[in-house]
Amino acid sequence: MPVWLSVVVWLTAFLSPTAYFLVMLLANKFQIPSPPVVVVWSLFLLIPAFALLSCESVVWSCSKTVGRKIGWVLFTLLAMLLQFGIILVILRMMIVTAIGYVQ
Repeated sequence: MPVWLSVVVWLTAFLSPTAYFLVMLLANKFQIPSPPVVVVWSLFLLIPAFALLSCESVVWSCSKTVGRKIGWVLFTLLAMLLQFGIILVILRMMIVTAIGYVQ
């Protein structure tokens, strides 16, 4: 697999949880009917897991040395955790704002 294609696959998989989150926010803003809550939450949890596995497989197949493979795997894992944490913080802020008292 060429390096540029590996980068495209990695970035697409890496940014897919954020893209899903933004699509759900836009659907809510424009009053588009959403699928059942169980589907939305299961995708919210499954998309990051699938994205992480996709990113890790691309990293593992493209790197040459074991040290570099492990380094990129750890970098991807930490970056995905940071991305998922930021999404959870934004969700928490939205929920607190939605149910907060009007002053």
